[in-house]
Amino acid sequence: MDKRSFISLCVAGLAKPDEIDDYVERWHAGQAGKGQELSEYLGMSQQEYSDWVLNSGALLQIISAHNT
Repeated sequence: MDKRSFISLCVAGLAKPDEIDDYVERWHAGQAGKGQELSEYLGMSQQEYSDWVLNSGALLQIISAHNT
């Protein structure tokens, strides 16, 4: 499994935004991101993570912001 974050994989075109639930499930199952907060594992700042939790539609904006 790629050690890069979900957001960086999306920016690189190696993951799709609609795959985020798979990444979250792996983290909850302890299969990935050991020793990391979920936000860190996903590659989001705490603010980005909060925005995404409150509005899942913010994910595309978060990815776009990392693409610059």
